[in-house]
Amino acid sequence: MNVLLGYANSLSRDFAQSHLGNGQLDFHIITAGTLADCLQLTRDFKSLDVVCLDLEMRDVGGVRGFKQFRQATGRRMPVAMIGSDAGGGEARDLLLAGAAGYLPYSMSADALVGAIKLIAAGEIFVPVDMMNASSEEARDRLLTKREREVLTGLLAGQSNREIANHLSLSEVTIKHHLKSLRSKLGAKNRTHAVCRAIELGLR
Repeated sequence: MNVLLGYANSLSRDFAQSHLGNGQLDFHIITAGTLADCLQLTRDFKSLDVVCLDLEMRDVGGVRGFKQFRQATGRRMPVAMIGSDAGGGEARDLLLAGAAGYLPYSMSADALVGAIKLIAAGEIFVPVDMMNASSEEARDRLLTKREREVLTGLLAGQSNREIANHLSLSEVTIKHHLKSLRSKLGAKNRTHAVCRAIELGLR
């Protein structure tokens, strides 16, 4: 998997290269320190799977920089933004603008790897504790149509088999959607997923 990480901080860039691109993961990490450099690298590398851009890079400027990057590249690869833990409102605006996720600085290396893999698979990633700060429209982007349908079944107390029959899907497929749903909601099991969905207003 080819991942471009734009970080303003050189220590963060060094960490990404040494810990995420150390060969133990199936990641090829490319780093840059400015939005301009990220744009150039995007032109140079035609097979990027995920791009993550730090909001603190001097030439980003929030949502404006995200839109500029998407317009300049003209490519459909997922682009997530990196920012502070207090960026709930900014995360909402970025999601509405089409960002594939919001990655706070406080994330552990393992959590960052998991988030990048989720984004590469076409999902949206935002930390659970930021969901409450997002608008209803932004929260809706966090779950796919299928995940919302599966969640509806969970909230109705249906079993995996009942949900599968209702949606004309296999139980294996339902389990896949449940796993993704639990990951996004930060839930340990299906019961916890229902509680988190109600707490976050995702009914």
